[in-house]
Amino acid sequence: MEYEKFNFMKIISLIYRKTNMYLNNEISELGITSGMAPFIMLTCVHGKMIQNDFCKYLDMNKGTVARAIAKLEENGFVERRCNSVDGRFIDVYPTKKAKSIYPFLKKIGQKWTNEITYNMTESEKAEFKRLLEICAENSGKFFKRS
Repeated sequence: MEYEKFNFMKIISLIYRKTNMYLNNEISELGITSGMAPFIMLTCVHGKMIQNDFCKYLDMNKGTVARAIAKLEENGFVERRCNSVDGRFIDVYPTKKAKSIYPFLKKIGQKWTNEITYNMTESEKAEFKRLLEICAENSGKFFKRS
């Protein structure tokens, strides 16, 4: 009984699924999926990123990142070039196409944040964000210990 009242996995799963549904619905006309959006956002914010840095930012393995970047390059959202300092690295740049949708991606992200935090005070929103960051950090630490 108590388990059902406070089931973190169920709540997190629900938020994750609904977030992806929302994002996929909002960005479908752009030719990208919810999984591609964070890559576009990061390249637009940074202007240039070493491909392996996506692994750190998004907590993904190299193979997953490489496939996502290849798909984005194929669709004209990013460009990859050899790093001029160290040829073992690949630099990823946003294209004009990526930069043109970046403001829209930011806007829909903010809209969703407003939806899921509706009726929360500003201090509750700040506390919610702080607690989510702690949960994310702890989940990452678990896998580093294993």
